[in-house]
Amino acid sequence: MSQEESDFLFDDDSYAAGSGDVTVEELTWSLIDDQIDSGEFQLLESLLLSDDAARRDYVNCMQLHTDLRALFAPPQQKPAAGSVPILGCLGEGVMPFDTQPSQS
Repeated sequence: MSQEESDFLFDDDSYAAGSGDVTVEELTWSLIDDQIDSGEFQLLESLLLSDDAARRDYVNCMQLHTDLRALFAPPQQKPAAGSVPILGCLGEGVMPFDTQPSQS
């Protein structure tokens, strides 16, 4: 990692976002932890729409969260055969691909 990359990842801009000196990082971690209230969410949203430094800090937090989950989260179990793990409601009443319809 170059010195420039290191400075980018670990710089401490002390970027203060609005009232109470709440940082973008604090707002982002609150969002990730499902602890953010509507006022904080609106503040985070307005900062992300208006400030490059805020967007950079947000992306850095999200990347760290993703990296930590990849390293430490328990492995996902494979779904059972015939189950639909995503949008499962779309698979209700549908026969698995290897099943032939009855001939009546």
